[in-house]
Amino acid sequence: MRAISRGFKYVQDLCVRFVRWQTPFSFVSALIPILLALVFLADILFPHPEFHRASVQLWISVYIVAGIFPLVLGHLYPTWAGMLMVALVEIWSSFFLLYARHPHTEINALLELPAIALYVGWFFPSVIARVFMGLSILRVSSALVWNPNLGANLGSAGIMVSYAVLIALFCFEAARAVRRQGETQSLTDPLTGALNRRGLIAAGEELRERARRAREPVTVAIIDFDRFKQLNEHGGHSAGDEALRDSVARWSAAVGMRGITGRTGGIVARLGGDEFAVVFRQGYVEAQQQLERVREESPYSWSWGLVAVGATEELDDAIQRADALLYAAKE
Repeated sequence: MRAISRGFKYVQDLCVRFVRWQTPFSFVSALIPILLALVFLADILFPHPEFHRASVQLWISVYIVAGIFPLVLGHLYPTWAGMLMVALVEIWSSFFLLYARHPHTEINALLELPAIALYVGWFFPSVIARVFMGLSILRVSSALVWNPNLGANLGSAGIMVSYAVLIALFCFEAARAVRRQGETQSLTDPLTGALNRRGLIAAGEELRERARRAREPVTVAIIDFDRFKQLNEHGGHSAGDEALRDSVARWSAAVGMRGITGRTGGIVARLGGDEFAVVFRQGYVEAQQQLERVREESPYSWSWGLVAVGATEELDDAIQRADALLYAAKE
């Protein structure tokens, strides 16, 4: 019994290490070729008159190897390898759509489109994903012209391709939504909706670049609540949370922040506790006036340190200068 228990524990440890070695990208990259291998396996289980066992077995072997490769590399599996894999699948699909003369093969070629759409939409940047998706839809649609006999034994080829394209678009947009949600969660503070430190770095660099191109000034304020501890003690943590959320909403409206990129205005970020950074695409005087106006309208009291960001100054350096002024103001 002890030997069995030790063996079970060893297998369990191997499974845990294997799972930790993977990433969502490597895992899903393995699922794509494995899914296609299962599609070909269906041809073996349910053969048709033009079934070529040797060719199908070859394709199954190729896809199994392609599925094992990402799992072996795990978190080392590179993004370019995933793009190369789906490009090869697209070539495979195009070949069968153009030259196949049997409905099983045509269906197999169309089945990969939604899976690839989900994969590309989830793991690749917007520009790359949308260009790839557009080319993929164009590729599938062109089969209607180059292969007039497509779907001849099943019905309308136009309906077949339209269904495949619509399902693929749904999968693609769903994957983009999941990706956007993940990015938002990784860059924002869950309590207030403001950016976190990581989001501040990413959006701050983009904001500086846009302001530089537009020749706009950039100003940074570090804000800290006054008597926040007493607010929590008298009103409870819910009162403190409400103060943070209300103030972030007011600051975001003041700087024109929409989304998490700072594309249309300034940005608001939570540095920790009740300390925040507000980045304005305005000059020092205009930013000072905005802060004074918002504080007059707010039921909460807070202090700030405000500095104009130099043309070649790093945002972190400006934040440190503003923080020093805040400390002096609090004193």
